[in-house]
Order: sequence, then C-alpha cells, then structure tokens
Amino acid sequence: MQANAQILKGGVSEDYIPQGFFGSWGVISKLDSSNNPSMFNKESRDIWTLSGYDNVLILENLQSGAKSEIVIKEKNKDNSTLKFERKKIVNNESEKIIYKEIVQFNLYGNHFSGTDDFVVEKYNKNNKLIEKNEAMYIVSGVRISGKSPKLN
Repeated sequence: MQANAQILKGGVSEDYIPQGFFGSWGVISKLDSSNNPSMFNKESRDIWTLSGYDNVLILENLQSGAKSEIVIKEKNKDNSTLKFERKKIVNNESEKIIYKEIVQFNLYGNHFSGTDDFVVEKYNKNNKLIEKNEAMYIVSGVRISGKSPKLN
C-alpha cells in the first residue's frame, strides 16, 4: 500500500524586537556614573534609525554614519522592552582591549528610556587584566518618525 501525504510545516513566531522601537529617534545619553569620567563622553545627542528582522536589530546613527547589526539573544516578554549586549575585542601587539555594552530600553508609546552600561577592559600580552573602566548612561529617546505602537 502506498500513501501520498503532504508534509505540513509550522511554527510559532516570537518577537525578539518590539516593533514599536522601529523608526527614527532623537536620542540623548547622559553619563550617570563612572570610575573614570574623563574617559567617557558626558552627554551625547544623536539621531538613530532602528530597524531589524528576526532577532537582528539594525541601529544606524544618521549623524556619524555608524551602523551596527546586533543579534538579540533574549526574547522580549512584554512587547515594550529591548535588551541586548555587545562585545568587541581589539588585539594589538602589547595588549588586548575588550569593549562590552549592556543596553536596556523600555518603550512608552513615542518615547523610550533606559540604561546603557559600558565596560572597557585592558589586558596585557599575558592576558592579565591591567585596567577596567566603567560607565553607566541614562538614555532617553523621542520618536521622530515611524509608526507608533498601539496602546492597549
């Protein structure tokens, strides 16, 4: 006996990036605390464009031309929280520098606010930590363009 059947494929889509964050934003970051304030900017004002797909957030700074593609590892639970981490390692002959950033933003309609924590670690050629600098920024954004989320 021969049977013919179609294979059904399905799945559940879970959002990593709340759609309400997509669009252009005027963003202000202010240094809140640091163990080395002279190393970090006290304040910055930027225009960001946020977009993305699946678990990839695309952040573009329209003023500087910088563009980052950030893989979001944690699924949002409430459709209003965006949380991600970034890490960059720079090796040269005498030292290794690791840049870490932990970001958490909460969306409130056409505004968001949150924190951006930076850590810069320097290691000698024997991989021994020789310097660690940290900064915590308070970040707020105002929507310039893009679709506002529907509020329940």
